[in-house]
Amino acid sequence: MVNRDPLPAGAGACRFGTLRLRPLLDAFVKEIEGVRSGEDIEYIHRMRVASRRLRAALPLFEPCFPAKEYRLWMSELRKITRSLGEARDTDVQIDFLRSSIKRVRKQQKRTGDTGVPVPAHPLADEMQVFVTTLSKKRASLQKQVIGSLDSLQKSGVLAGMNTAFAPAQPGTPRVPRFAVAAGIPAVAAERICLRLEDMLVYERFLAEPDAITEHHAMRIAAKKLRYTIEIYSPVYRLGLDKFLVRVKKVQEILGDIHDCDVWIDTLTAMMVKERTRSRAGREDTGSHRHTLTGIRMFLHEREKTRRILHRKMLHYWGSLLRAGVWDELRSALMNGRKAAFCLPPVPVETAVLPAVRISAEDEPAMVPHARQVTRLTLELFDQSSAVHGYGPRERLLLECSGLLHDIGWRYGQKGHQAMSREMILRDERLPFDLRERMVIGLIAQAHRKGLKLETDVLFILLTEQDRLLTRVLAALLRFADGMDLRHNSAVTGLGCTISPDEIRCELTGAGDLTEEKARALAKADLIGEVFSRAVVIP
Repeated sequence: MVNRDPLPAGAGACRFGTLRLRPLLDAFVKEIEGVRSGEDIEYIHRMRVASRRLRAALPLFEPCFPAKEYRLWMSELRKITRSLGEARDTDVQIDFLRSSIKRVRKQQKRTGDTGVPVPAHPLADEMQVFVTTLSKKRASLQKQVIGSLDSLQKSGVLAGMNTAFAPAQPGTPRVPRFAVAAGIPAVAAERICLRLEDMLVYERFLAEPDAITEHHAMRIAAKKLRYTIEIYSPVYRLGLDKFLVRVKKVQEILGDIHDCDVWIDTLTAMMVKERTRSRAGREDTGSHRHTLTGIRMFLHEREKTRRILHRKMLHYWGSLLRAGVWDELRSALMNGRKAAFCLPPVPVETAVLPAVRISAEDEPAMVPHARQVTRLTLELFDQSSAVHGYGPRERLLLECSGLLHDIGWRYGQKGHQAMSREMILRDERLPFDLRERMVIGLIAQAHRKGLKLETDVLFILLTEQDRLLTRVLAALLRFADGMDLRHNSAVTGLGCTISPDEIRCELTGAGDLTEEKARALAKADLIGEVFSRAVVIP
């Protein structure tokens, strides 16, 4: 998947984007006055979450907005999120400490009911010191938050986004339903699955109690998965609510673990500082010992809580795996769409190819090469039909893949195969529903040697049957692409015979075909693999 997104925006995708971004902006703006007053910590919590959701959603629709404005929006949102984050983290710490102090003193009060005087509790005392210190810090951070809000409002970013995300005005051309159904589902499935795989990368670290960095990274990945599902939830029946609940719980448990890690680091540093002061010659007074005792007790409590949370996370994750939740999510991305986001099948070839040829002409310079490769690919398909057993519809998908495989050259040679795939996924003119669009995109991308289809998120989403189809058709296209190395249509004829041991192909054409034969053999790896035969070009 290409990180930087220079592709032109489709009308359907942009209309969908503004509909999804508008509520996020409103949720952000309505908290501003409450954050300024600083009277309730929930205002800053809600505004921080809203800013994160907005930051996560905007890049999904970047091409819909002017580049300069988009960069300004993201820059200002990053600043305000950072400012809100520091203040919110401090609020959480203060709230935790005050709740803990109440709990400790309540227990202490019960102990004192015997009539025996109870000494001050070092844990409660030390927590109160923390509260005082953090409250001063929070007052300072509030000034920074207000300054960040002033800067944000002066920048014109909120006004700019408000205009950009405004509902369609009367008289605005209506976005065709076809464009919405064609251009969104494949992109939504790819992005959600990509976020899912990003989270699952860290699964192997869950059983390690001390994998602090990886647990934190998994929390961030879960958060991004959750926000991405939320953005595209209208595409799916029931909005994927079942999966949102589970991802949110994963994020929350890992977040609680991370809070413990922050406390453990802080308290460990404080203990080292106290001990250093003692070693430097400071008198080991009762107050000093009292402080150390309080820190040790607090540290022990946080370490114990982390162990409990870690076991809770392992138990919950195990329950998700036993229930097959992640496989179920992948299946929902393919089969759980609402009717409005499904295209009817287009069985007639004459209704498909004109639209494909229009899209292929997005890069006119590559049209002759695309036609030559398509011709050779179809000859390979026909001559190997007894082996692969596919019919007219699969042949049509291969033909479309051939015509579109190099449209990514529009943005330069480097990475053009990945760009071709992205353009196919998003093109609102192509009359292909999700499954066939994904197959065509993968085949087009795989024409370059070296791509591992098995690890691609789209390939993971396909059924076993469609994976096999993709590999076979990609093998034929890759082999044929090698035959037109110099984009000069030198190969005019192709004859292949397939025996149980080999695929022997005779190339004919004007001039010396040595380079074409060598290049074709170099790109014959996949065809040899899928047909389990050696490839020979005499």
